[in-house]
Amino acid sequence: MVSSTFPIDGSMDGPRDGNLQGQSKSEPGSEASLGPSRWVVNPLFDTLFVFGGMVWLLFGLQLFVFHYSNPDVNLPGIAGRVAFFLLLTQTLGAYLFSDSHTVATYMRIYSTAENRQRFKLYAYYLPWCSLLLFSLCLLYPKAAGFCVYLHLMWVYQHYVGQAFGISLIYCYKRQYFFKDWEREIYRWFMNSISAAVISRILCDREFTPMEYFGVKLPFYAVPPIVEGFCVFFFVFMSFLFVGIIIRKYFVEKKLIPLPTVSLILTVLAIGALSGYASSMIWVYGPMYFHGSQYLAVSLGFYLKEKGLEDGRLAEVGHHLLREFLSKPALRYWGIVISAGIVIYVAIPSLLQNYGFSFVMVATTIQACVNFHHFVTDGAVWRLRDKKCREILLA
Repeated sequence: MVSSTFPIDGSMDGPRDGNLQGQSKSEPGSEASLGPSRWVVNPLFDTLFVFGGMVWLLFGLQLFVFHYSNPDVNLPGIAGRVAFFLLLTQTLGAYLFSDSHTVATYMRIYSTAENRQRFKLYAYYLPWCSLLLFSLCLLYPKAAGFCVYLHLMWVYQHYVGQAFGISLIYCYKRQYFFKDWEREIYRWFMNSISAAVISRILCDREFTPMEYFGVKLPFYAVPPIVEGFCVFFFVFMSFLFVGIIIRKYFVEKKLIPLPTVSLILTVLAIGALSGYASSMIWVYGPMYFHGSQYLAVSLGFYLKEKGLEDGRLAEVGHHLLREFLSKPALRYWGIVISAGIVIYVAIPSLLQNYGFSFVMVATTIQACVNFHHFVTDGAVWRLRDKKCREILLA
């Protein structure tokens, strides 16, 4: 049960303003704005939980042992034990990362009186829109179908946007700065990935299920020419982006950071794979790529914000994994995990007693809550805010 965007937009070649959600035209790039750490958390944690390592380890393990069949815990020997391990990681990942990561957005807007006032629209008014939409979906199945259908497309754009934003954080931390026109090409390259994948859902019946976890979906059969144009756009932008990377290597003697490359390839694979491989990566991607990376950044922000108040910002940023085990961090984990269970387990269980399908309710909640989550993320992660910028890049 995951969603979430973390896109960054803005200038990478000078001390300009910017926006972590891809909505501003420029952002800072001076060395003075960089924190001491080259990582979001540390090398091992980032490899596993931020730019895709854990996803590929689990995907590869399942593919190696079970090929294109479901893990079966009843199988004898090592296969049964591997199946148990994979199912355990899926269960833990759902509670620790997928369900909880959406709540992390609310930890940002409700954490202080200043934030509640600053983000009043998102904290006090827009949640009612999600509640009304959810109520409408319960009363009218066609409304639920449309919302879930929209969510299937929007959520992938959200994944791409978040990967784009975090990839630029790595670029900042390694002083790999894009000029304005280079950054725009990079941004539109990432947008072209979203467009190509979303156009498949709009145009191809095979990429739009008749029913998605208890919700019957519509299909609008958009003309195939739209998909063809989006694929052409993706190929065109790919050539431009690769050209930029090559030019920067030979002319500026700068090599694009490996975490950035891994983020791009992983989010591209999540959208491009088809068949059973797509089902496999969509099991692990929301947990151990999208959800875990969002929590790494948002919990890190929460802890570094406290460190800033205590004059320990650089220390916290450089030893973030240690801080993840501190009392404030454990309290944070307790809140987001508990709230995730309430939203995605307790509420569907309650409504099941009134004749609603548990799976249908959970799927509809996912869409309605995530719509608010998507929009709110666009407001709270802004690099034009000096304090936000200082904390994110520490």
